[in-house]
Amino acid sequence: MYPTIEPHNQASASSTLFTHLVVSEKSLESPDSDDSVDEQLTIGLSPPSIITGNADWDSKQLHFSEMDGIQPIKDVLDQVDGEPENEEQAPLKSSEGVQQSMKIAITFDDGPDLKFTPQILDILQEKEVHATFFVVGVQIKKYPEVLQRIEAEGHLIGNHSYYHPNFTKLSSEELSDEITATDDLIFGTLGHVPTIVRPPYGAINDEVKVQLEEMGKSVMLWNIDPRDWDGASVEEMRDNILSNAKDGGNILLHSFGSKHVVNTVMLLPIIIDELRAQGYEFVTVDELS
Repeated sequence: MYPTIEPHNQASASSTLFTHLVVSEKSLESPDSDDSVDEQLTIGLSPPSIITGNADWDSKQLHFSEMDGIQPIKDVLDQVDGEPENEEQAPLKSSEGVQQSMKIAITFDDGPDLKFTPQILDILQEKEVHATFFVVGVQIKKYPEVLQRIEAEGHLIGNHSYYHPNFTKLSSEELSDEITATDDLIFGTLGHVPTIVRPPYGAINDEVKVQLEEMGKSVMLWNIDPRDWDGASVEEMRDNILSNAKDGGNILLHSFGSKHVVNTVMLLPIIIDELRAQGYEFVTVDELS
């Protein structure tokens, strides 16, 4: 239907961009609201005209970080097929014992916004790092110029739904609306749409996966979760990332959604410098092997 955002290096990208979701034992809790960004958190927008069908959009006129009606991610995973896999975290070495090049991706969910996303972009630009941003429709509608900056500075963009719902709780029609509405906004802003999707909360099952593939989308989860959404301190997140860093690492961070993102902004230059010192190359998720 639309021109799509092609992977940066299609020849090296996996045919299906799936990574294994690593979830800590603590259940997902609702991010706290931030009084300093109340204006940003107030969502009362009508969906774009692309949305059709019988989906009850009026019931979704809440900010996506209000998760009271959404199952904790641990409970969601208990209901879907398969278990997360624990992958070897030691750096890869060749048969001669020489360490191979290590790639790692930093990803940001839930933006764009006008406060934290520009700060993150400033840091990435200064550090000459390209990242991946999984963007939400309601935020694109408010800040299309920030989305334009994300792309202009060489970052990869993915679809993260329109209202940030749990995909496993949606009807087929509702799921289609969430993806299509966000694609429509991205197309209107950039002239093309992404081929990758990150389901909110990592909530995925076989039925959702098949439908997304039929829509031409590949699912990209994560395998390193420093829990910035949960209010982890800068030190805790640093230790988490360094302990779990590996070739093919896919780090989950956020550029909007709660007041805790201020810690993410402080963490970012620290973790970039330390991972780079360990020999990691920062790539977008389509460049992970």
